[in-house]
Amino acid sequence: MTHHDDGEPLPHQLKEAFFKHANLPQNLGRLDHPQGKATGIGSCGDSIEVHLAIVDHRIDAIRHTPKGCIYTTACASAMSKLACGRQVEHALTLTPEEVADELGGLPADHRHCAALAVNTLGEAIDDYLQYHWGARRQPSETPMESLADNGSVSVEPQDR
Repeated sequence: MTHHDDGEPLPHQLKEAFFKHANLPQNLGRLDHPQGKATGIGSCGDSIEVHLAIVDHRIDAIRHTPKGCIYTTACASAMSKLACGRQVEHALTLTPEEVADELGGLPADHRHCAALAVNTLGEAIDDYLQYHWGARRQPSETPMESLADNGSVSVEPQDR
């Protein structure tokens, strides 16, 4: 058997694109003065911090700091490559499937890494929009107080 039952590649069948992003991640690091930033924590405990520089409502620069497995690193790199240069609204349409496609596929048990990368990008964009439009939560308000009634947090924008 060379694939999982769902047709996804087994780890030993990962593509060259995956290893390029995993071994030499693009846009790694932090920005000194980001207009948007967020840290996402996945169900597995891995995390990705995303920093954005926005010029004319376009992602001019993006940096990420992944902590966790090689799949999280590769997904953060692929997400950053796909998002850089996009208009903010277009970047919000980026999907985990597009990230997986950029990597040549992901095993089913690591698709959540692509979702973590995309969700964290979305939260960093939200942080930018809140800052840009002046709707940021109050510094004295705790993250739990600012939650919607769904009661779950997977990604939290960071205060500046």
